[in-house]
Amino acid sequence: MTSSRQVKNGFWNMPKSFYPIFMVEFWERFAFYGLQSVAVLFFIQKFGLKESEATDLFSSFSGIMYGLMLIGGILGDKVLGLRRSYVLGIVFLMIGYSSFAFTTDISALYWGMGMIVVGNVLFKTNAGNFVSRCFEPGDPRIDSAFTYFYMSINLGSFVSMILVPIVAEHYSYGAGIGLCGGGMLIALVLYFIFRSHFVKNDNQTGKEGSVLVKNSLVLVVAIVALASAYFVGNLLKDPHLSRIILFSVAAFTAVIFFIIRATTPTKVEKTGMLLAFVLLMQSVFFWLLYMQMSTSLVLFAVHNVRTDFLGVTIPPLVTQSFNPFYIFALSPILATWYVNCENKGNPISIPAKFASGTLVCGLAYILLAATCILHDDNGQISMLWLFLGYGLYSLGELLISAIGLAMVSKLIPSRLGGFAQGAWFVTTAFGQKIGGIISGYATIDDSKVVDNIQSLYAYEKLFWALGIGSTILAIVFLFFVKKLAKTMTEVTAQIR
Repeated sequence: MTSSRQVKNGFWNMPKSFYPIFMVEFWERFAFYGLQSVAVLFFIQKFGLKESEATDLFSSFSGIMYGLMLIGGILGDKVLGLRRSYVLGIVFLMIGYSSFAFTTDISALYWGMGMIVVGNVLFKTNAGNFVSRCFEPGDPRIDSAFTYFYMSINLGSFVSMILVPIVAEHYSYGAGIGLCGGGMLIALVLYFIFRSHFVKNDNQTGKEGSVLVKNSLVLVVAIVALASAYFVGNLLKDPHLSRIILFSVAAFTAVIFFIIRATTPTKVEKTGMLLAFVLLMQSVFFWLLYMQMSTSLVLFAVHNVRTDFLGVTIPPLVTQSFNPFYIFALSPILATWYVNCENKGNPISIPAKFASGTLVCGLAYILLAATCILHDDNGQISMLWLFLGYGLYSLGELLISAIGLAMVSKLIPSRLGGFAQGAWFVTTAFGQKIGGIISGYATIDDSKVVDNIQSLYAYEKLFWALGIGSTILAIVFLFFVKKLAKTMTEVTAQIR
């Protein structure tokens, strides 16, 4: 085990293999969040979907993508190995995003979305697993590493959430989203430049066996993945069926989780998995709130937020970039604080971070709801309030989402690393789909005459419900923090 006093703190003192993962993740998230920043309005303006249909489609897309992440974890753990699953995912993502530059009908849209879902399934779970494999068991830098990893996600999203909407507004949605395909091409080039680092940190599945057998498996998986992309694209055409399948995947994952726990040989590992499950269920509510950023919050910005901010006109779609701006600014502060607290023998427990994060997110939505009373005659509020709301929300997000991957890597045995990452993403899927459904209650139905005042009241009610609900849950969570933290300390001292 590595002593916390044997390592230096800070971003530049991470293992060398961490930095290529950081750079590739930047471009992969540049692509994903570039699409997210324009997706709902892309569906509405390009393909004529109603607002409720557009938010439902995007939440189904996000939910199915995260819900199937477990498959990527299994492929990385047991079939292809981390590295081959990772690079195959990059290729699928590059093709999927690039296809939007030429999309002219909705069938092509569904196929491209299917390719992106499959690409994320292959890539995303194994990216997080690569981070944990850069460190020896017990290395105190791992929480900070995942926070920096999360910073790369938000740095990429910050750039794309400004650039892609501006290109889409001045040229076309195809041109804007086409930039995302270019980002994945850069990610692919970076992979080959730093290939030796990925080879070094591959798991045993990726290192064992002949090259011919492994490459043959890659070909078989690629063919199945292509067929799966077509299937997912068709599934997205039916929102009701998508919902049923997504919730079934979540239930199935929970059953598998407990089967694995029941057959786990040691008592401490069983306790660790049960604790992980409790925290995963707690994070569902955060992901419900997270989905609002690309659905209700962006539509709120379109209808009910003045676009002038500090003398500058900011397009409504660009307001989503407030989130990664805050995360990029706060990540190194929190990461350094975590390590310093660890070195002083007073670490901030993950249960405490989760409960505090839920509380802060709740306060963000309470702030937005309360400031709706400051609207002008056109039913709009100052962008300053949205900016401040994103600040609170982003702090809460860092306390939950950035630490979630570290949490499952600590509590679930390392031999189940891919499954652990997949379980986190299934939780994400479940929460995001529920969040998409909830956001639909505040959307505008074009068949009715709705003005900005009416839409403002609808969003105000939604924000009050989300804010008060989060705050109540956070208070409940805080009562159990001490007990959960004590159990987690006992488990993590033995489980690795």
